[in-house]
Amino acid sequence: MMTRRLEELKTEYKNIKAPERLKVRISRIIKIRFIMKKVIKSAACAAVFLGVFIGALNGIPAFAKSMASISGMEPVVKILTFGRYQINDGNFSADVVTPKIEGLLDKELQDRINNDFKENANLIISEFEKDYKEIKKADPEAHMGIEYNYQILTDNDNILAIDVYLLNTVGSSSTIHKFYTINKKNGELLTLPSLFKENADYVNVLSQYILSEMKRQNEAGENMFWLEEDSFAEPFTQIKPDQNFYIDNRGDLVICFDKYEVAPGASGSPEFIIPKDIISNILE
Repeated sequence: MMTRRLEELKTEYKNIKAPERLKVRISRIIKIRFIMKKVIKSAACAAVFLGVFIGALNGIPAFAKSMASISGMEPVVKILTFGRYQINDGNFSADVVTPKIEGLLDKELQDRINNDFKENANLIISEFEKDYKEIKKADPEAHMGIEYNYQILTDNDNILAIDVYLLNTVGSSSTIHKFYTINKKNGELLTLPSLFKENADYVNVLSQYILSEMKRQNEAGENMFWLEEDSFAEPFTQIKPDQNFYIDNRGDLVICFDKYEVAPGASGSPEFIIPKDIISNILE
Protein backbone atom coordinates (compact mmCIF):
# COMPACT_ATOMS: atom_id res chain seq x y z
CA MET A 1 0.00 0.00 0.00
CA MET A 2 2.80 2.42 0.90
CA THR A 3 4.67 1.60 -2.33
CA ARG A 4 1.55 2.29 -4.38
CA ARG A 5 1.03 5.59 -2.53
CA LEU A 6 4.61 6.63 -3.21
CA GLU A 7 4.22 5.85 -6.89
CA GLU A 8 0.98 7.87 -7.03
CA LEU A 9 2.70 10.84 -5.44
CA LYS A 10 5.66 10.51 -7.80
CA THR A 11 3.35 10.48 -10.80
CA GLU A 12 1.40 13.47 -9.51
CA TYR A 13 4.60 15.39 -8.91
CA LYS A 14 6.00 14.67 -12.37
CA ASN A 15 2.73 15.71 -13.99
CA ILE A 16 2.74 19.05 -12.20
CA LYS A 17 6.31 20.26 -12.59
CA ALA A 18 9.73 18.89 -13.43
CA PRO A 19 12.10 19.07 -10.41
CA GLU A 20 14.14 22.01 -11.66
CA ARG A 21 11.03 23.96 -12.68
CA LEU A 22 9.56 23.37 -9.25
CA LYS A 23 12.69 24.58 -7.50
CA VAL A 24 12.74 27.68 -9.67
CA ARG A 25 9.08 28.33 -8.92
CA ILE A 26 9.56 27.85 -5.19
CA SER A 27 12.58 30.14 -5.13
CA ARG A 28 10.87 32.85 -7.20
CA ILE A 29 7.22 32.67 -6.23
CA ILE A 30 6.74 30.91 -2.90
CA LYS A 31 9.02 33.14 -0.85
CA ILE A 32 6.43 34.64 1.46
CA ARG A 33 7.33 37.77 3.31
CA PHE A 34 4.86 40.60 3.80
CA ILE A 35 3.89 42.87 0.88
CA MET A 36 3.05 41.75 -2.67
CA LYS A 37 5.28 43.83 -4.93
CA LYS A 38 6.59 41.64 -7.76
CA VAL A 39 4.41 39.96 -10.31
CA ILE A 40 5.56 36.70 -11.92
CA LYS A 41 3.98 34.87 -14.85
CA SER A 42 3.50 31.11 -14.41
CA ALA A 43 1.93 27.89 -15.71
CA ALA A 44 0.35 26.63 -18.94
CA CYS A 45 -2.93 25.02 -19.95
CA ALA A 46 -3.30 22.65 -22.90
CA ALA A 47 -1.12 23.91 -25.78
CA VAL A 48 -1.55 27.57 -24.84
CA PHE A 49 0.74 29.42 -22.48
CA LEU A 50 -1.49 30.83 -19.75
CA GLY A 51 -0.05 33.78 -17.86
CA VAL A 52 -1.34 34.36 -14.37
CA PHE A 53 0.47 36.84 -12.21
CA ILE A 54 1.18 35.98 -8.59
CA GLY A 55 2.55 38.44 -6.06
CA ALA A 56 5.74 37.81 -4.13
CA LEU A 57 5.77 39.14 -0.62
CA ASN A 58 8.59 41.22 0.80
CA GLY A 59 9.76 41.54 4.37
CA ILE A 60 9.05 44.20 6.96
CA PRO A 61 11.14 45.13 9.99
CA ALA A 62 10.33 43.84 13.47
CA PHE A 63 8.08 46.10 15.48
CA ALA A 64 8.61 47.47 18.94
CA LYS A 65 6.95 45.44 21.67
CA SER A 66 6.22 48.48 23.78
CA MET A 67 3.00 50.17 22.57
CA ALA A 68 1.30 53.25 23.93
CA SER A 69 -1.73 52.46 26.08
CA ILE A 70 -5.11 54.02 25.34
CA SER A 71 -6.40 55.32 28.66
CA GLY A 72 -6.53 51.79 30.03
CA MET A 73 -8.74 50.63 27.20
CA GLU A 74 -7.71 47.72 24.98
CA PRO A 75 -7.83 48.34 21.23
CA VAL A 76 -10.59 46.66 19.22
CA VAL A 77 -8.68 44.79 16.53
CA LYS A 78 -10.68 43.24 13.70
CA ILE A 79 -10.62 42.48 9.99
CA LEU A 80 -13.37 43.47 7.57
CA THR A 81 -14.17 42.92 3.91
CA PHE A 82 -13.42 46.22 2.16
CA GLY A 83 -14.46 45.20 -1.36
CA ARG A 84 -15.11 42.25 -3.67
CA TYR A 85 -14.65 41.53 -7.38
CA GLN A 86 -16.20 38.45 -9.02
CA ILE A 87 -16.34 36.95 -12.52
CA ASN A 88 -17.82 33.57 -13.44
CA ASP A 89 -17.73 32.90 -17.15
CA GLY A 90 -17.74 29.16 -17.82
CA ASN A 91 -14.18 27.90 -17.38
CA PHE A 92 -12.95 31.33 -16.30
CA SER A 93 -13.52 32.61 -12.78
CA ALA A 94 -12.17 35.19 -10.35
CA ASP A 95 -13.07 35.98 -6.76
CA VAL A 96 -10.95 38.79 -5.33
CA VAL A 97 -11.72 39.99 -1.81
CA THR A 98 -9.98 43.04 -0.37
CA PRO A 99 -9.55 42.75 3.41
CA LYS A 100 -9.10 45.67 5.80
CA ILE A 101 -7.57 45.63 9.28
CA GLU A 102 -8.80 48.00 11.99
CA GLY A 103 -7.67 48.63 15.56
CA LEU A 104 -3.86 48.53 15.36
CA LEU A 105 -2.19 51.05 17.64
CA ASP A 106 0.46 51.67 15.00
CA LYS A 107 -1.72 53.56 12.53
CA GLU A 108 1.12 53.95 10.05
CA LEU A 109 1.53 50.17 9.97
CA GLN A 110 -2.23 49.69 9.70
CA ASP A 111 -2.44 52.08 6.74
CA ARG A 112 0.51 50.37 5.10
CA ILE A 113 -1.06 46.93 5.38
CA ASN A 114 -4.45 48.11 4.13
CA ASN A 115 -2.94 50.03 1.22
CA ASP A 116 -1.04 46.92 0.20
CA PHE A 117 -4.21 44.81 0.44
CA LYS A 118 -5.87 47.23 -2.00
CA GLU A 119 -2.87 47.38 -4.32
CA ASN A 120 -2.60 43.58 -4.36
CA ALA A 121 -6.30 43.15 -5.14
CA ASN A 122 -6.21 45.78 -7.90
CA LEU A 123 -3.11 44.20 -9.42
CA ILE A 124 -4.62 40.71 -9.39
CA ILE A 125 -7.86 42.00 -10.95
CA SER A 126 -5.99 43.94 -13.65
CA GLU A 127 -3.81 40.99 -14.65
CA PHE A 128 -6.71 38.55 -14.54
CA GLU A 129 -8.79 40.70 -16.89
CA LYS A 130 -5.89 41.01 -19.30
CA ASP A 131 -5.11 37.29 -19.35
CA TYR A 132 -8.77 36.29 -19.30
CA LYS A 133 -9.46 38.11 -22.56
CA GLU A 134 -6.31 36.86 -24.28
CA ILE A 135 -6.68 33.23 -23.18
CA LYS A 136 -10.40 32.98 -23.93
CA LYS A 137 -9.81 34.33 -27.42
CA ALA A 138 -6.94 31.87 -28.04
CA ASP A 139 -8.66 28.83 -26.49
CA PRO A 140 -12.28 29.10 -25.28
CA GLU A 141 -12.00 25.61 -23.72
CA ALA A 142 -9.10 26.58 -21.47
CA HIS A 143 -9.51 26.74 -17.67
CA MET A 144 -8.36 29.65 -15.55
CA GLY A 145 -9.27 30.72 -12.05
CA ILE A 146 -7.96 32.86 -9.22
CA GLU A 147 -9.13 33.45 -5.67
CA TYR A 148 -7.68 36.10 -3.37
CA ASN A 149 -9.35 36.00 0.01
CA TYR A 150 -8.80 35.75 3.74
CA GLN A 151 -9.76 33.36 6.52
CA ILE A 152 -9.94 34.13 10.23
CA LEU A 153 -8.08 31.34 12.03
CA THR A 154 -8.11 32.67 15.59
CA ASP A 155 -10.34 35.30 17.15
CA ASN A 156 -10.36 35.35 20.95
CA ASP A 157 -9.67 37.84 23.74
CA ASN A 158 -5.92 37.74 23.09
CA ILE A 159 -5.22 36.91 19.46
CA LEU A 160 -6.54 37.67 15.99
CA ALA A 161 -4.90 35.41 13.36
CA ILE A 162 -5.68 35.82 9.67
CA ASP A 163 -4.68 33.80 6.62
CA VAL A 164 -4.58 35.92 3.44
CA TYR A 165 -4.18 33.57 0.49
CA LEU A 166 -3.96 33.54 -3.28
CA LEU A 167 -5.22 30.41 -5.07
CA ASN A 168 -4.17 30.14 -8.70
CA THR A 169 -5.77 27.49 -10.93
CA VAL A 170 -4.32 27.11 -14.40
CA GLY A 171 -4.07 23.44 -15.34
CA SER A 172 -2.95 22.42 -11.84
CA SER A 173 -3.35 24.65 -8.78
CA SER A 174 -1.03 26.43 -6.42
CA THR A 175 -1.69 28.41 -3.26
CA ILE A 176 0.44 30.93 -1.42
CA HIS A 177 -0.38 32.18 2.07
CA LYS A 178 0.52 35.05 4.34
CA PHE A 179 -0.49 34.81 7.98
CA TYR A 180 -1.04 37.86 10.18
CA THR A 181 -1.09 37.31 13.94
CA ILE A 182 -2.09 40.30 16.06
CA ASN A 183 -1.92 40.70 19.84
CA LYS A 184 -5.32 42.21 20.67
CA LYS A 185 -4.14 43.43 24.07
CA ASN A 186 -1.76 45.97 22.59
CA GLY A 187 -2.60 45.99 18.87
CA GLU A 188 0.83 44.65 17.94
CA LEU A 189 1.49 42.67 14.76
CA LEU A 190 3.61 39.70 15.86
CA THR A 191 6.61 38.39 13.96
CA LEU A 192 8.16 34.97 14.51
CA PRO A 193 11.41 36.36 15.99
CA SER A 194 9.43 38.57 18.38
CA LEU A 195 7.98 35.49 20.10
CA PHE A 196 11.37 34.39 21.39
CA LYS A 197 14.10 35.69 23.67
CA GLU A 198 16.87 37.71 22.12
CA ASN A 199 19.56 35.46 20.61
CA ALA A 200 17.40 32.34 21.15
CA ASP A 201 18.14 29.67 18.52
CA TYR A 202 14.47 29.27 17.70
CA VAL A 203 15.11 28.35 14.06
CA ASN A 204 17.05 25.24 15.07
CA VAL A 205 14.65 24.29 17.88
CA LEU A 206 11.59 24.52 15.65
CA SER A 207 13.32 22.88 12.70
CA GLN A 208 14.46 19.86 14.71
CA TYR A 209 10.94 19.21 15.95
CA ILE A 210 9.42 19.64 12.49
CA LEU A 211 12.06 17.34 10.95
CA SER A 212 11.29 14.64 13.50
CA GLU A 213 7.57 14.95 12.84
CA MET A 214 8.10 14.82 9.07
CA LYS A 215 10.18 11.65 9.45
CA ARG A 216 7.51 10.11 11.69
CA GLN A 217 4.77 10.83 9.15
CA ASN A 218 6.89 9.48 6.30
CA GLU A 219 7.63 6.25 8.16
CA ALA A 220 3.97 5.85 9.13
CA GLY A 221 2.91 6.29 5.49
CA GLU A 222 0.91 9.39 6.36
CA ASN A 223 2.84 11.70 4.05
CA MET A 224 5.88 12.03 1.80
CA PHE A 225 7.88 15.05 2.86
CA TRP A 226 11.02 15.77 0.87
CA LEU A 227 13.82 14.89 3.30
CA GLU A 228 16.36 12.88 1.31
CA GLU A 229 19.04 14.15 -1.06
CA ASP A 230 17.51 12.10 -3.88
CA SER A 231 14.07 13.66 -3.34
CA PHE A 232 12.24 15.15 -6.32
CA ALA A 233 12.92 18.61 -4.90
CA GLU A 234 15.42 20.18 -2.54
CA PRO A 235 15.06 18.41 0.84
CA PHE A 236 13.79 20.33 3.83
CA THR A 237 16.50 21.12 6.39
CA GLN A 238 15.20 24.05 8.40
CA ILE A 239 12.58 26.78 8.52
CA LYS A 240 13.23 30.35 7.44
CA PRO A 241 13.75 32.88 10.26
CA ASP A 242 10.50 34.55 9.17
CA GLN A 243 8.62 31.34 8.37
CA ASN A 244 4.85 31.63 8.03
CA PHE A 245 3.07 31.02 11.36
CA TYR A 246 0.04 31.82 13.45
CA ILE A 247 -1.17 31.35 17.04
CA ASP A 248 -4.21 29.09 17.35
CA ASN A 249 -7.13 29.28 19.81
CA ARG A 250 -5.25 27.16 22.35
CA GLY A 251 -2.31 29.53 22.29
CA ASP A 252 -0.11 27.08 20.38
CA LEU A 253 2.40 28.16 17.77
CA VAL A 254 1.61 26.73 14.33
CA ILE A 255 4.36 26.72 11.68
CA CYS A 256 3.03 26.75 8.11
CA PHE A 257 4.32 25.80 4.66
CA ASP A 258 2.90 26.46 1.22
CA LYS A 259 1.86 23.83 -1.29
CA TYR A 260 4.94 22.24 -2.94
CA GLU A 261 7.28 23.93 -0.45
CA VAL A 262 8.22 20.77 1.47
CA ALA A 263 6.06 17.99 -0.02
CA PRO A 264 4.07 17.00 -3.14
CA GLY A 265 0.85 18.77 -4.00
CA ALA A 266 -1.24 15.98 -2.45
CA SER A 267 0.00 17.19 0.95
CA GLY A 268 -1.66 20.56 0.46
CA SER A 269 -0.25 23.31 2.69
CA PRO A 270 1.30 21.45 5.67
CA GLU A 271 1.07 22.87 9.19
CA PHE A 272 2.87 21.79 12.36
CA ILE A 273 1.58 22.56 15.85
CA ILE A 274 4.60 23.08 18.11
CA PRO A 275 4.23 21.56 21.60
CA LYS A 276 4.65 24.18 24.33
CA ASP A 277 7.30 22.17 26.16
CA ILE A 278 9.52 22.32 23.07
CA ILE A 279 9.80 26.10 23.18
CA SER A 280 8.84 27.07 26.74
CA ASN A 281 12.40 27.90 27.78
CA ILE A 282 13.08 30.22 24.82
CA LEU A 283 9.76 32.09 24.64
CA GLU A 284 9.86 35.81 25.35
